[in-house]
Amino acid sequence: MTDFSRISASWLEWSHRARMLNPNVSLECDDCEIAFTSGDFSIHLRHDADWWTVDTIDDRGQRRNDTAKLSSLELAEKYLMWIWSSLARGVIGAPPLGPQLYSAGFSPDVTVTPIKAGIAELLSPSGKAILMEPYATIFSHLMSKSVDEIGRMIRAGIA
Repeated sequence: MTDFSRISASWLEWSHRARMLNPNVSLECDDCEIAFTSGDFSIHLRHDADWWTVDTIDDRGQRRNDTAKLSSLELAEKYLMWIWSSLARGVIGAPPLGPQLYSAGFSPDVTVTPIKAGIAELLSPSGKAILMEPYATIFSHLMSKSVDEIGRMIRAGIA
């Protein structure tokens, strides 16, 4: 059984900081391994042989499948921590962290292969990711960082 305790704690932390309605984590989902839900925004994390795939559901119930694909649960956790904390930082008025990473362009430690307009595959020693822009550029700088390093980054400037 996959251990989702750390990523679940991350969701609950950041969804509460973002003041989302009724945040919850469920392992009882017909179409995914784990669902991170709220009345405002939800994530379904699917897994197959090669990828951990992120599907999102907005506050109107509209689902977008395959918004991100990551080759390991650890990369999925890093990506989701970043997404969730970015939402929360905006809600609480903390300075955004993404623009600085985006303005640096892709990390030189990552091989970038464009798949189609606005979507790129990233390859690093940490694994692979298929992401839309601007997330691909930003995440290229996060792939090699540990979960703890990212945790320190995203908590910077928050009381």
